[in-house]
Amino acid sequence: MSNTKELVATSVHAINQDKMPLFEALVHYAKQDVTPFDVPGHKMGARMNPLKAALGEMALRMDVNSMKELDLLSHPQSVIKEAQEIAAAAFGADHAYFLVNGTTVGIQTMIMAVCKPNDTLLVPRNAHKSVMDGIILSGAKPVFIQPEVDYHFGISHGVSVSNIEKVIKEHPEAKALLITYPTYFGSMNDLKEICRIAHERDIAVIVDSAHGAHLGFVPGEMMDPIACGADAITISMHKTGGSLTQSSILLLKNERVSPEAVQKILSMLQSTSANYLLMSSLDVARRELALYGCERYESLMPIVEKAIARIEAGSRYEILKNDYVSKHFNQSHDWTKLVIRVNGIGLTGFEVYSLLKEKYGIQMELAEGYVVMAVITSADTAHSIGKLVQALKDIEINFGESTVVMSTNVTADQANELALSPREAFYSVHESVPIDDAIGRISADTLMIYPPGIPLVIPGELISHDVVKQYHYYRQIVGEVLTEAKEANHITVVKEMV
Repeated sequence: MSNTKELVATSVHAINQDKMPLFEALVHYAKQDVTPFDVPGHKMGARMNPLKAALGEMALRMDVNSMKELDLLSHPQSVIKEAQEIAAAAFGADHAYFLVNGTTVGIQTMIMAVCKPNDTLLVPRNAHKSVMDGIILSGAKPVFIQPEVDYHFGISHGVSVSNIEKVIKEHPEAKALLITYPTYFGSMNDLKEICRIAHERDIAVIVDSAHGAHLGFVPGEMMDPIACGADAITISMHKTGGSLTQSSILLLKNERVSPEAVQKILSMLQSTSANYLLMSSLDVARRELALYGCERYESLMPIVEKAIARIEAGSRYEILKNDYVSKHFNQSHDWTKLVIRVNGIGLTGFEVYSLLKEKYGIQMELAEGYVVMAVITSADTAHSIGKLVQALKDIEINFGESTVVMSTNVTADQANELALSPREAFYSVHESVPIDDAIGRISADTLMIYPPGIPLVIPGELISHDVVKQYHYYRQIVGEVLTEAKEANHITVVKEMV
């Protein structure tokens, strides 16, 4: 077993991972004969309505407010505190913080905990929008690092170790380095070596591991960020860990990021009316991963391997695999991210995505120009994966074309010039202009496709011809690019003062 798996195994013996203190306390309270004169106003589902009819009585009885026996997330003293301590042990961390506003609030908190205004933050340019928002909130000065671009699959992988080492040497004043690990498409750079390089310069390593909650529980060589030496990590338990949507966990290891600062910032950013259904689902999901995660992923791996072989057999599909990513980009790949190159059958990823949903009732995680991606979790089975395999086979036979789809707009490979800090651009005077007239202007807007939520341009960057080309490509193919401008085909820019 890797170090992470050993930590998990040790924690199961050191701390009882079978316990769910918050969930158990919440269920106990919900089953009591309580007459509520507190909020929420539905009073534990006192009246029948469509919500109660759909969710059931118990769900509404568990939707309660903070009280002594259920603790308080902003100042945990009892069952939430115990649940967080058990979660920290399960992931091999020193501290764990339950999040009810997703990994977004965890990323913003990590950035604000390590960067004051004008501090330098090193960050991959293919980071999530929440990273850009964290930069605005903190006032940090970003130095962007270009990721490795894969023209064959039409996606970006992680930033290379050599690029990170180069940028650190150029910016020794940097306070922190943010890494996305794994990337949305499952690529994982050598985070252990990156942590070593950064820590030699006393630079904190904070990790957006939104898509890596499962890593410490997957048998094999995949290492999770804690085992690699990262200082602060946020994981989306709802994405791959099995909790309810919007619930995540922030983990701390080592002493480079202050636990007191993290708690203080979380108390500023999170609701004081934290949702107990979300928090208790973290308790349950952690237990499932800690007790059964390794066993379930071990059983799942050969099923996925067989599925990959079946998809590729006699077809023009290609699956992103560890050998390919290692050979071409010196990175590894998370096999639970099933990235399928479909442009070889003459269709775009967006077309295959739509066909899978409309014709076969299969909801994929995302589409890009050349690929579709399925997220595999411990809840999947041979049956669910088999349905995907068969649908892909049918699509190639019934809808495939003889030509290969190729486009220069599938993935961005140029960095946008940063003319103002994101915070300066955010607080500047703005105006809305047609996007075709915006080339050379400073963006005050964030253009992105969600998922994955990686911006084409962010506040402070100059809008290039390539940005406009990509905008129109996604508008044509997908139908919508998320923007703050109220008019179609417009973008918000920094107003030029004369």
